[in-house]
Parts: sequence; C-alpha cells; structure tokens
Amino acid sequence: MPCATATETAKQVENLQEMILAGQSNTRCLAFMRQTWGVFRAQGYRLIKRVWAQIKDDINKSGIDGQELLSWSIQTLMAAAGQAMQQKNPGTLVACIR
Repeated sequence: MPCATATETAKQVENLQEMILAGQSNTRCLAFMRQTWGVFRAQGYRLIKRVWAQIKDDINKSGIDGQELLSWSIQTLMAAAGQAMQQKNPGTLVACIR
C-alpha cells in the first residue's frame, strides 16, 4: 500500500472519529480500515490513537469538566439500565452495562 498523504490521513482520522463517536468499537474501526484502506494493524492502531487524542483535545477545548462529563455519563447509563430493567429488556440492559 502506498503511503497516505497528510490530507488523506486527516480524512481517515476524521472518518474514524465519526465512527467512534457514533458508537463503533475500536475493533470495528480497525476492521473497517483494513478492508477499506488496506491499512496494516499497527498503522490502524496509530490512527485510532490519533483519533482518541483528537477527541480528548476537542473535549478539553469545549471547557467541559472531565469529572462532570464522566458523572453525567454514569448517571445517564444508570437511568437507562434502570428503565431497561423495568421494561424487562435484557438486550438494552447488557448494552448499558458494557
């Protein structure tokens, strides 16, 4: 595979960021990169690492406190898990726990 240009790499990182923020796992993103772009596993992990660093920078720039974001996320997941238990929906409950 020929080496990607800086512009192509930036587009790849942007695509991966969208996938991760949409809820795709790192493993799924890695499989996508290998199939679509022909990226080797090691390069794929480097791209995923760049994506997570970019997401972290975006959160830091937004001014949101990390502890506040974490506590809000935990509270939201706990509420969703409670609702799933009330509705006897084991699939949703497992998804909340994961």
